[in-house]
Amino acid sequence: MPKEIRFCQPIGEYYFLSPLSAHPIKMVVDGQEYVFPTVEHYYQAMKFYANDERFNNILNLENADDARLITKTPEYKINRRKDFDKNKFDIMEDGLRAKFSQNPDVTEMLKQTGDAILIKSCPVCYKCGFGIGSGTNRIGKILMEIRKEIQK
Repeated sequence: MPKEIRFCQPIGEYYFLSPLSAHPIKMVVDGQEYVFPTVEHYYQAMKFYANDERFNNILNLENADDARLITKTPEYKINRRKDFDKNKFDIMEDGLRAKFSQNPDVTEMLKQTGDAILIKSCPVCYKCGFGIGSGTNRIGKILMEIRKEIQK
């Protein structure tokens, strides 16, 4: 087992660690249950209330990267949930926890990473990833915490 595992690109044996990997999650949002195709869909949709058509547009996109990119457009940058920025890291953690509790195949794959340091190494993700030599690696840290919990 490698001492560290870097993941980001939609290829390779460790892509399953990414919030963009195609592992659906069920989440309750604004009192109603939804199935999101990926953690990334959930995270991006949470920028809006469930009764906002942009929420459903994101929910129904096929591609996780499209879900990420659509929220960068002008019409998706306005009138967001007021508390999203304050809660965004918790939202990502909730999505990741759901992914690994609801998808036994990836739970087992996460266990198989042993004690390797998990690093989301993505050139465009500095807040949750490592970026190119910088960033907080929040996602990697959350995954290592989840792994520790499920290995007990």
